[in-house]
Amino acid sequence: MNTKPIVGVVVCVSMFLLYAPALQADWTFVMMGDTRGDDGTTTTGISPYLNTIAQKIGTLSPDLVLVAGDLINGDLLPSGSPLWSYAIQYANWKTAMQPVFDYSINTGIPIYPVRGNHDNCHSETAPIPDLKQAYYDAFSPYVPANGPNTISSGDQRGFSYSFTYNNATFVVADEYFYYNQTPGQDGYHELDQAWVTQQLHDSSSAYKVLMGHVPFFMTQGHDSMEHFFGETAAGYANRTNFWNTMGTNGLQLYVTGHVHNESVARTTNDYGNSIIQLMAGNGGGPPDPISDRHDPGVEMLYTNELFGFSLATVGAAEMTIQYYSLNTNDSSWAVASYVTSISPNQAVPEASSAMLLAPAMMALMTGRSRKRRRG
Repeated sequence: MNTKPIVGVVVCVSMFLLYAPALQADWTFVMMGDTRGDDGTTTTGISPYLNTIAQKIGTLSPDLVLVAGDLINGDLLPSGSPLWSYAIQYANWKTAMQPVFDYSINTGIPIYPVRGNHDNCHSETAPIPDLKQAYYDAFSPYVPANGPNTISSGDQRGFSYSFTYNNATFVVADEYFYYNQTPGQDGYHELDQAWVTQQLHDSSSAYKVLMGHVPFFMTQGHDSMEHFFGETAAGYANRTNFWNTMGTNGLQLYVTGHVHNESVARTTNDYGNSIIQLMAGNGGGPPDPISDRHDPGVEMLYTNELFGFSLATVGAAEMTIQYYSLNTNDSSWAVASYVTSISPNQAVPEASSAMLLAPAMMALMTGRSRKRRRG
């Protein structure tokens, strides 16, 4: 009996199984932002609803939680408040989030935050060193220490980072690390684009997610601060170039906050790449009114003004995102009928993989050819 055709088939099947998408159980992650308290009246630096939100998240048992900035009030506080010790505010935040992750014993669902303007300087003027240090002390032990660290980028370890979980790669970019003190151009309108691009480029994950605090596009918001790169011609050009790079490197979802509502928008870059910008949910901050002033070319898909969060379910065939809203009158929860669906990136084997696959295909074809001649 000639076993060569059988060997060829076995090799081909083995190679297919090696490079085919893994059969994987669905898993979930939560997204929210802006968990700070009311301006001028807070006694804790965090929303009084944060613990209620955390309890709900805990019952859903996601694999991880993303928090898109403005964790605390920071320097926007009532006059004479003892919360000027910023470490107290972050300690209150950790206590409220205990149903998700217990920082006192380091157990629970991992939480991955990023700084917002209230974690840096609420007015977006010169950064406050003590506030930056308090954030670093509170969260750097719990996030990957793989952020940019060069002479040109500065040491962003503990602020920017990336990680891969199952079939998704998450890139977390601190948008308050660079402060432009040039007169007339003050503010935070830059991030380490080369590092973000490299993280996405190096990933072969089916899903790629970027998180930062400020939206790149105006959707259902309230002011010009929604344009991270600014509203000058140079700022818009920078945004276009960045979005083109993000799309061509596989980004599908940008998780953001800053504006205190929940909105889902579809954007398309110059190369036809579709990227969802998701204001992930108001985690208890003072609600912002919704105004229909979105940027040209931005397709609005869903909006709500209530406190809540987003829950993504990740499978091999698609990622779906549901939207949870809290009724503060009776502490009940509702799930929106609208669902966002995101398709996976199509992985292509590298050249080395193709070279490995070729001999197996040749073996199979040779076996078939010999069988035909003998027949």
